[in-house]
Amino acid sequence: MELTKAQEFCQEVKELAKKYNLPFFVVTEGASATQNKNCEAVANARRSHIKWEKEHGINPEHDWENRIT
Repeated sequence: MELTKAQEFCQEVKELAKKYNLPFFVVTEGASATQNKNCEAVANARRSHIKWEKEHGINPEHDWENRIT
């Protein structure tokens, strides 16, 4: 599967977060990504985005990252 620019961006953020061992949540048009361990600010941002996704008919459980080959 070829990644969209939004997905590529999220992958790069994820790699940076891993390098610095930091939790994060990022959202852009077409993709979002999160990695969190006990950071309430990150958890709150993701919960807010889940609410927004549901209000706009988007499945918050959708995981484009699992489709990368």
